[in-house]
Amino acid sequence: MGRSWRLNLMEAFWPVLGIVVCGLLSGFATIAKAQGGQGENLVYNSSGTKVGSKAFIDASTFAGNVSSPNICSVLNYILTPTNNIVPSSGAVIDARGLPGSTGTSWTCTNSPWYGISTPPPSTILLPAGTIVIPSTWILPSNTRLIGEGDGVPLSGAVGTTIQASTSTFSGPMLQFGSSTVCPGPTPSVCSGISVENLTLDGNTSSLATGILNQYSQSNTFVDHVGLYQILGTGLSVESGADGSGPYSNIRFDTAVAGLAATVCVNLNGLTSTRGIRGLSCMLQHNDGTAAIYLDSSNNLIQDVEISGFYDGVLIGANANAQSNVLVHIIGDTSRPLTTTPVNTVHISNSGGTVSDISLMGLSNSGYNGTYTVEDDVTGPHLSDTSVAIYAIGEAVNVGGTSLAYSRYTTSPNIATWAVGASTPTSGCTSATRGALYSCIGGSSSCCPSGSSCTVGTSAALWICGISSGSAQWIGVD
Repeated sequence: MGRSWRLNLMEAFWPVLGIVVCGLLSGFATIAKAQGGQGENLVYNSSGTKVGSKAFIDASTFAGNVSSPNICSVLNYILTPTNNIVPSSGAVIDARGLPGSTGTSWTCTNSPWYGISTPPPSTILLPAGTIVIPSTWILPSNTRLIGEGDGVPLSGAVGTTIQASTSTFSGPMLQFGSSTVCPGPTPSVCSGISVENLTLDGNTSSLATGILNQYSQSNTFVDHVGLYQILGTGLSVESGADGSGPYSNIRFDTAVAGLAATVCVNLNGLTSTRGIRGLSCMLQHNDGTAAIYLDSSNNLIQDVEISGFYDGVLIGANANAQSNVLVHIIGDTSRPLTTTPVNTVHISNSGGTVSDISLMGLSNSGYNGTYTVEDDVTGPHLSDTSVAIYAIGEAVNVGGTSLAYSRYTTSPNIATWAVGASTPTSGCTSATRGALYSCIGGSSSCCPSGSSCTVGTSAALWICGISSGSAQWIGVD
């Protein structure tokens, strides 16, 4: 009887359950219909009515609108103004739901902006997986690419990777603007371009550049980007990109032996940027001439680790480099496969004018022949494993021909200016001749050697010089 009672009860409720299910399905159909168009999300308007919103577009619903669809062709269809999909004010385009041609892989034939003269502003959310490109993506103004992670493929981390199609790929993989797509009078200037949370895989091409910026300025930045298997230049920011940045949280790793011309970052011909903050430059062998070429002015380079290059930061080798600040630069950290020396910072005198350079918190491995600071402008080569401060000022004429620079460092191994409360007794050697010492103690504590220490004979200023054939401190005032 109990079983029959339960069966009868269920039979009695079946019609009710059917009405509920049908009602839910009808509601879902109404919501779908209310979205007002393909790829649009449902929002409420000012009247409280559900309508489709073009501010956020699901790219996967447009795959059927193009023949032989891939992620680039679908995005190109969405961005084409004559298709009236993205409003002139711009939109977020979510491409994370697009199916790949092979699992999570897409092979493009052209860029998403191919053939579009005036693309609308867009923030494009790229899917996890690999997007293979045969040529440069030129990003127009107000374009943001956001991936799902910058895990360099070598680590096996899941993320978004844009990969060069062949090992002979030539030119930049991503280019911020161009003379044709950037608006304004000559020179053309773009703004609002950024790349975040993805990896650029150069496929071991020696002709590839990861990111090139020559045109985009304000509100332009790079954040959490991996530069992988690029044997050309990882990031190049050049004249025309003034005021751009910051370029932050960038990892450069060739994964294979590099070349002498392999460069992690190139800053050239700029009057200022918003700096580089958080950078790792790894070459698998000590093959590269320099990791960072700093040939521009008014830059901050901070929190950098460098390994596998002969010079870490090479300053002023090709153009003027003035008023630059470098903070926390670590050279030669992992010693990969070789013991060839690495110079953390190399100040060159072979290119443009170098002046007003401030270096703080430098360190190196301490291997023989390794310099933490190699200064060709004023002469010192510091092998200290760490240097707290090293600064050179502006050049002045001496005798009408030669140049002299102001210089200061905390290193005890070259001429500098020190302060203490008593007479200096050590630290004066032939290598530190010219060093100055200020004694700020009382007259009895600051007497020149052999004086009577009476008032007026104590020395507040001392110089490291040669007296009687040897280096020693000499009280001068």
